[in-house]
This record gives sequence, C-alpha cells and structure tokens, in this order.
Amino acid sequence: MAFCKFSSEYVISKETQVDNLFINEFLPYAPAECVKVYLYGLYKCSNSGAYDNTIENFAKVLNLTEEEIEDAFLYWQEQGLVQVLNTCPIEIRFMPLKNVINNTKKYKPEEFATFNRQVQEILEGRQITPTEYDEYYYLLKTLHFQPEALLMIIKFCTQIKGANVGYKYILTVAKNWANEGITTTKSVEDRLISYEQAGSDIEKLLKLCGAKRIASLEERELFLKWTKEFGFDFKTLEYVAKLLKPNKVNFDKLDVRLTKYYEMKKLSIKEIEDYEKEKSEMYSLARDINKKMGLYYENLEPVVENYISKWLNLGHSQASLFALAEYCFKNSIRTLEGLDSTILKLYKLGVVSIEAIEQYMSELITQDKEIKNILEKLGIARLVTNQDRAYYKTWTQVWNLSDELINLGTELSTGKFQPIQYLNKLLSNWHTNNVKTLEEAKNCKLPEKEKEIKTRVSPNKGRSYKKEELDALFDSLEEIEL
Repeated sequence: MAFCKFSSEYVISKETQVDNLFINEFLPYAPAECVKVYLYGLYKCSNSGAYDNTIENFAKVLNLTEEEIEDAFLYWQEQGLVQVLNTCPIEIRFMPLKNVINNTKKYKPEEFATFNRQVQEILEGRQITPTEYDEYYYLLKTLHFQPEALLMIIKFCTQIKGANVGYKYILTVAKNWANEGITTTKSVEDRLISYEQAGSDIEKLLKLCGAKRIASLEERELFLKWTKEFGFDFKTLEYVAKLLKPNKVNFDKLDVRLTKYYEMKKLSIKEIEDYEKEKSEMYSLARDINKKMGLYYENLEPVVENYISKWLNLGHSQASLFALAEYCFKNSIRTLEGLDSTILKLYKLGVVSIEAIEQYMSELITQDKEIKNILEKLGIARLVTNQDRAYYKTWTQVWNLSDELINLGTELSTGKFQPIQYLNKLLSNWHTNNVKTLEEAKNCKLPEKEKEIKTRVSPNKGRSYKKEELDALFDSLEEIEL
C-alpha cells in the first residue's frame, strides 16, 4: 500500500495533459475507438494504483469489449506510443511522444517492394533516398493511405512541379489531403477529376491575371474553394477578375475579394454590381463631406466603414448629410467625430430627413436670435455658445418660464457682475418659488441661500459692506458652484 497518494477527488479535479504532437500527428488518422482508449489510458496513468485501473473497467466505461481494448493498445504499440509489457494479464506502458517523433520508425523495405519500384518509375529524374522512402511508408502505415492513392498524388505533383519535385512538397500535399479525409484511391481520383474538369476555366482566369503558365496546386485549391465551398459560378469569377484587373490581379487578391463577397452574401454578378455601385457612391459622398468639413483623408475606406455606411443606415440622405456637415463647419465642429456626435444626437430626437433638419435648424436660428437679444441687453458682445443654449433650454423648456419673466430677469441682471450667471440664479429662484407673473417676480424675496452667504461673509461686525460688494461676492461664489 502506497504511503502517500492522491485522493480520487483530487485526480478527477486535475487536468490530463495531452501532447500537441498526439493531436497533430496521430489523432486525425487514428480510429475513433483507439483514440478513446489512448486518452482514457492517459487519464488513468495519473493514478495507476487505483482499484479501477483494469481492462475490465476500461471496457465498461468506454462501452467496448476487452478484445477491442487490447486491439487498440496493439495499434498504439505499432505507432510507438505505448509498449505492451504483458498480455496475460495485459500491462501497458505509455511512451513519451517526443521519442516517437525523434526516432523515426524503421520499416521493412521488402514489405513495400512493388510500391518502391512504382515510385521510382514516377520520379525517374532522380534517385529516391531511404529517408524519403521512410516518409512514404509513414504515409501508408500511419495516415492509412492506399498505395495506389499515394502513387496518384506523387504523379500529380510531378505534373505540377516536374519530375525533380522535392519529396517535402509531396508530403505536404499528401498530409493536407489526409486532413480532408482524402486517402483512398477513389477520393484522390475524385479530387483529380475536379481539377481536370476545372482546368480550362482555371487557365482562363490565369490569363485574365496576366499569367501564361500551368496553374499551381494552391491556385487549383482556391478555384475549388470558390466554386464548391463558396458557390460562385465561373462567370462571376470572371467578372470579379476583370473588376480587379486594373490593379494587377492575381489569385491571392481574387481570393481576398471573393471571400469578402461571400461573407457579405453577395454571390451573383447583379449583387456584386449593386454593392460596388453603392460603395462607389459612398466613397464619393465621403469625399464631398470631407470637403465641406475642410478635411482630407488619403484613405477613405475607414471613413466609409466607420461613418458613411452607418449614417446611411440611420436613414440619412446625401442632402441631409451635406446640411449637417455645413452646420457643423459653421459652428466650429471640424471633425468627423464631432459630426457623428451631432448626427447621433439628432437621431435620438427623430431628426433625420432633410425636411426635419431644415425645421430643426430654423428653430435653432430663431432660438439663437432670442439668446443673442438677451446677451446684447446684458451688455455681452459675443457669439451664442452651447452653454447659452443650455441655459435657455432650461429656462424655457424645463422651468417653463414665460418670455415676460425672462425679459424682466434680463433687465434686473443688466450691469451685474457676470450677468448671465446672475440671470440664471435669479430665474432659478423664481422657479423654486413658483413665480408665474411679473408682480410675483417683483415681490419675490432674495433666496435663502443668498441671505446665508451675506451673513457668512460678515464675521466682522465692525465692518459694513456695500450692496455692490455683496452682489459681486455672491456672483463669484455662484460662478464657482456652476
């Protein structure tokens, strides 16, 4: 009995480490039952002394027979991942995967005599080395390629790269196809037939791209992706290639554009035409708005994506955007961020159409005239600011003060220190006291706050303060609070 060991709860709560080499090199090609057995065995290795670490428990948990468990471990022994130390009772030792990868498995060449001769006939331009043969054996034994299927891939690679094609290129193609499940003669034949059927169309696209050569394997794969996976027909591919041709198009650039159309669900020529026309109009609109705002962007794509498309989706027209751009420019809002903020604020108010904007602007102009008149009466010579508008909105819409009361307040505030703040304080006092008429306003006492301040600033009973001094001090304190 072990002196120290993990509790069963501790073992269950821990993580089981799975080597990435197993996931990359073995898992994609191994039978499903074998993967289950290997992973469960790896988990059980963390507590090898547990009472349930038996083949009977493996079979029960994995819903397999004991014979299937044994066959799975024999499979992994052949791959070099485990050692079967004993068969009765069965005893398994898991091996480090790095040892399996570093120590290339040696195969018996005589087992592949026919295959060796056929490969050498295909690659007649050079002598095949034992190392290269071992790599092919790995494809046959570990990735489960049928010999004829692998021979077809090797021959295809020579058609693409010539008789002296490097074996690493062949291995890359074979492994990529194995990842797609293409390891049988039938599946390889189907893939090659797809290439052959698309051959003339691929050549036409290459010519449109200015290339006079045989298509590469990567280009063939891209063509199948566009037609089989994305669902584009050849006429659409041809249209997009011509669309890009002025910019020296190639298959990589074509793939970027087609992938974008696919993601946007623009699969037909008509859909792509409409999208490109709309995009062209948006770029033109972006240039015109920038011009009205006094801005310049060399790359308009971010402007279109971040602003123009959003504003159009909100329901704006070219005319309404022009009107708002001019309004912002005249009011010293000279950035797209500022224009965007204005548009969003008006959107919340339901102001989107050119008619609504014109009405809103007209109301703003009328309001600014009223505010300007108040400022002039107060002896303030400047443009109307947003703070002025905020004050006026509070007086008229929040406090619901009449024009007569605002005019009276203006008269009483004229000549005061910081008159606009004094006026706001006075109107606030009237609102607090529910003043509705001019008579009530004239009879309204000073706010209690002002009395308290006057008392606090007179700690020296021997000193008297003039009214003008008190007014100035009060206004200064009110300004700080504002």
